Amino acid sequence: MSALVNLFYIYDPWLQHVLRMSLLTGFLMLLWFAYKWFKKEIKQLIIPIDSLMVCAALIILSFIPILINGTTEFGVISMYVKLAIIFVLGIIIYNVLYAHQNADSQLIRDLKFGISLQSILGFGALAGIPLFIAVSLGTNSDMGGELSRFIGSEQEYRLYNFTSSAFFQLSAFYLMLLHFLLAYNEKQQNLNAIYIFLILFIGLISGRTFFIFSVISLVVYFKVRYIPAILLFAILVLAFAYFYPNHPYVAHALEIVINIINGGSQLSSSSDTLLHKHLFMPEIKQLIMGDGLYYVQENATRSYYGGSDSGFVRQALYGGVGYILICFLFTAYFIKRIADNWFAGSWKFILSTLFVLSILNVKADTYAYPGIMFVFLMFISLFGSKGKNIIVERK
Repeated sequence: MSALVNLFYIYDPWLQHVLRMSLLTGFLMLLWFAYKWFKKEIKQLIIPIDSLMVCAALIILSFIPILINGTTEFGVISMYVKLAIIFVLGIIIYNVLYAHQNADSQLIRDLKFGISLQSILGFGALAGIPLFIAVSLGTNSDMGGELSRFIGSEQEYRLYNFTSSAFFQLSAFYLMLLHFLLAYNEKQQNLNAIYIFLILFIGLISGRTFFIFSVISLVVYFKVRYIPAILLFAILVLAFAYFYPNHPYVAHALEIVINIINGGSQLSSSSDTLLHKHLFMPEIKQLIMGDGLYYVQENATRSYYGGSDSGFVRQALYGGVGYILICFLFTAYFIKRIADNWFAGSWKFILSTLFVLSILNVKADTYAYPGIMFVFLMFISLFGSKGKNIIVERK
């Protein structure tokens, strides 16, 4: 059962674009916990009080730009309140399913199940099997009404995952999943290389961000026995790029490789768009105190204030450089908590993870952004005894 709960909670598929499974699963587990607590089958509740205090601090500090600038845009507050609720549900899930001595190995097993299922779904959908396509397309969020724009386009393949997330945020999630599993395997030595290949495959489906930056994780945690999986993946990528460069999915997913093969000077269209449209220096006043705005409402649509995708720019426009630091420290706290609980406080893991997330934050939000990537990081931070935990005993 834990594998399915883990799948629904972490990947958060929205069945028929409406039913948010992370919340439904968390609520059902809350009811199950209450029943087992009443029956005295669960006799203690572990509460990571320091992590909850950090979440509360982020919400409180996020009010400051609003108060300073006198705005009434509460999009950021809403995001972090929702993140805190999902985290609390994750604490309940941990206490029901994982609060035992073998929790680490059970979680890794459940993560492998998720990787396997996503791979089967991805292979089937790319092979054109209608059932697999229907299932994958039926679990995405509506993306603010933009989902239909991508169905039938050259980017439809990026929706072939059992999750509500897509595009950059899904790539960021798979990057962190890969990085975490590689770090875990450095200590345990029990991760079959086939899972490396499968993550590379489903990560490539999610987007070019994963394709580019997965190299960092593979270099940092390289092992000789990964070579066959990496080599097989590289051969398949080169073969598709060379023999099928005009296929719409291949042309989009492997644009960088195709450009290199053809001797082009442009890496990808998205990198050019980032440099010329989304990266700009905010004004001095904005760097000091921000404008207190994250979203703007135009007619019936909501868009990001300033029109930038960059996480650094968005955070600066909201609360200045100080707010960027707040979001970074919030992120660093959970990375440190993971390192302490899983990797004996490994600075190799801490610094390499923050390095990857910092690079990604140039392109879009990763610092403290409440997508499935950050929910994943917060959830795995629960596994272990490090930090300030309060244990409530059932009498």
